[in-house]
Amino acid sequence: MKKFIKGAVVASLGIAAAAAANSAIFSRARALTNRLGGEGRFWSGPHGDLFYAKQGKGAPLVLLHGIYAGASAYEWRRNFDALSEHYTVYAPDWLGFGLSDKPGLDLTSKKHIESLEAFLNNVVKEPCALVASSLGAAYAVQAAVDLPDLVKVLVLVCPTGISTLASGQTSRSAAAFKLMALPGVVTTIWNCATSTASLRHYLMNYVYFDPSYVDDTMVDQYFTSTHQFGSQYAFPPFVTGLQNHNVNDVFPKLMQSTLRIVWGREARVTPLDEAERFLTANPNAELTVFDKSGMLPHDEQAQGFNRLVIELLQSNDAFHTSHNGANKVPKRTKKETQETG
Repeated sequence: MKKFIKGAVVASLGIAAAAAANSAIFSRARALTNRLGGEGRFWSGPHGDLFYAKQGKGAPLVLLHGIYAGASAYEWRRNFDALSEHYTVYAPDWLGFGLSDKPGLDLTSKKHIESLEAFLNNVVKEPCALVASSLGAAYAVQAAVDLPDLVKVLVLVCPTGISTLASGQTSRSAAAFKLMALPGVVTTIWNCATSTASLRHYLMNYVYFDPSYVDDTMVDQYFTSTHQFGSQYAFPPFVTGLQNHNVNDVFPKLMQSTLRIVWGREARVTPLDEAERFLTANPNAELTVFDKSGMLPHDEQAQGFNRLVIELLQSNDAFHTSHNGANKVPKRTKKETQETG
């Protein structure tokens, strides 16, 4: 009995120490702000409030960031201003990320997709272009199939859902989810995974081609984003597959006249050879590869990426707007084009 009591005391002290450490770590982070500029707004969606930045005029263009530690619309900071010179640009934070609501552990791909489709129906309200990266691209594909009258153009950056991040939660991952959901466990794991050292290592070795691109300002932004109240609860649904979305069946159904796949040649988490699966699944898809970039070519090669998006939209009758003075350009017809930035 004494050993049991002693063990219970030691365990309680350990839990208390972890809780104190977690609290101290979260208290270090500053309040998150909108780093894109434009007009920041909150919209009450079906599963929580979405924050989005809006800027520009003309046909609507929606930028959808990926799902990963520290993710937010900050991912589009080098695209937002340039694209808003030609279009009305919306850049939302997914639920659980950035400045949007943090609804807790039951954040599934279904809720993300429902939130996106409601956002398109109730905020954007007119035919638009979706430019989406990583897992956010899988949600964009589903929205494009469900709302073909609203989504006229798709630009997908290192998309997932055909092979990578296509499988949902398994019995083993469900058990892991239950373990991670225990009080204090998810926060402790999260704090270890999102320390400044861990974030810097991940960004330098897995996200960007050029590690020198990762500076203190970027790491601080990611640390701040990952340590907002409730941000840790998006972690278990992601790593256990609840936020994965399989597009094997729906990707071939896409009928958009502009369907462009964009890849960084040096992408590691989702390597370039996965692009072939998307091209094979839908003959309307075309591929553009950016040299000297990893999984975020729109950041590392922003100038070339922005130029590509503007060309694609100007070559589509639904998005060519005469008031911006831009000349209409012919659509590229090659199966693969290459950009060097």
